[in-house]
Amino acid sequence: MSFYRNLLAAVAAVALATPAFAADDANATQPQQVADNTSAQTTDSSMTMQSGSTDQQSATSTQVNLNTATAKELMKIEGINATKAKNIVSYRKKHGDFKSVDELANVKGFKKMKPEMLKKIEDQLTIG
Repeated sequence: MSFYRNLLAAVAAVALATPAFAADDANATQPQQVADNTSAQTTDSSMTMQSGSTDQQSATSTQVNLNTATAKELMKIEGINATKAKNIVSYRKKHGDFKSVDELANVKGFKKMKPEMLKKIEDQLTIG
């Protein structure tokens, strides 16, 4: 009986995974069709790069106030997970408002962070 149950589970798993593979196959054939028309391919590439840079700019241009943000709001910052966000809030409760964004280096979880990553996070934050 368990053999058939396992067999049925395996078949169901394959059936559920099949649409995902079908979608990948459809995307794989698209570049061959576009390859014949090089101007269409260039336009598609340009549009993709422009929309990607716009998304990245909007994500980094939005700054979060380090002294008023909740842990949930802080988690929207690239490089800050739930634990680090909670550490920021608890540090702020214990030590008061941040005087500068550089003070973030004193928070647990940020002390041993690479300077480049810390700078990237600090650029997304502001003080009231």
